[in-house]
Amino acid sequence: MSVLPFASRLPAFAPLHPLGRGPLGEWVSLVWPLEQDAVDARPLVVKTFLLASGLAPETRRPLEEALTRAVPLRHPGIARLHGFQVDVRDTLTVVSDYVPGCSLATARRRVLGRGGRPSEAFVCHVGAEVAGALQAAHGARVVHGDVHAHRIRVGPRGEVTLTDFGLRPARPLLRRFTSPSRPDVVELPVREGAVGSSVETREDLRALGRVLLALVSGNTVVPEDAAGVDAALGGVSPALRDVLRGVLLDERGADSAAGFQAALRDCMGNGVECHGQDAMVRELAALPGSGPLSPVDVYVGAASVMTASASVRGRTLPS
Repeated sequence: MSVLPFASRLPAFAPLHPLGRGPLGEWVSLVWPLEQDAVDARPLVVKTFLLASGLAPETRRPLEEALTRAVPLRHPGIARLHGFQVDVRDTLTVVSDYVPGCSLATARRRVLGRGGRPSEAFVCHVGAEVAGALQAAHGARVVHGDVHAHRIRVGPRGEVTLTDFGLRPARPLLRRFTSPSRPDVVELPVREGAVGSSVETREDLRALGRVLLALVSGNTVVPEDAAGVDAALGGVSPALRDVLRGVLLDERGADSAAGFQAALRDCMGNGVECHGQDAMVRELAALPGSGPLSPVDVYVGAASVMTASASVRGRTLPS
């Protein structure tokens, strides 16, 4: 068994509810921590990945190092990583905060399903919040490396949270279910430079720019060339168009997450019509199939009351 040195074991937890499969084929479950104070206890998410069989320690080391660097991250816009473990069955288990709401990918599908697009103010709000989370991570020399809409969570009150720090190196190590005559082929992660280098941080910003371009344009495929980017940004306001074009094409764009965040907030203040945080919450709640709480969030609330002590229940139920 390979257990990382920052913790002798995973946090103890009790299963609550299965959440299905994740974007990399992992099993995702909602659990309740057993080692926290009942007053401050919050649900957690357990993700289980099947790694390729018989990985050598040096092959698995980049993944373990990336997850180890992600554990100390603390920021309101980052889902906290509580622990992880790789066992003798080549199973990676990751425990992190549960973030209520829905993924940005789900929100986008709901908007497109009704034939519309999110407002530019909403796009700027999401981008600025994610850029703030990236700035905190980059300041700690941690890169995300896999910024996509399904890794961004939008809460019931407009909160935006970036999840799954440290999991980028897991993708080439995952088990592929092939025939016995075709065993797993593992591609070693390619290191483009030092951890937290300008190349890696710039790629985080470009990835966020691609997410925002897909969100504001409604395109499912984000172009890579200048002509395609300009065409996709054709109906976008000049202020936001210049910000996204600069990040995606490296043309006088923001060279840091802090600069990207400031540019998006400037758009909200001057370049696009914005009616404040309450309007963004109403926009999210108006999406088809959405609402203040998802069924899982309601389940979490009920479970938190049922698992709390009697004294805690007395303080919780009246509210």
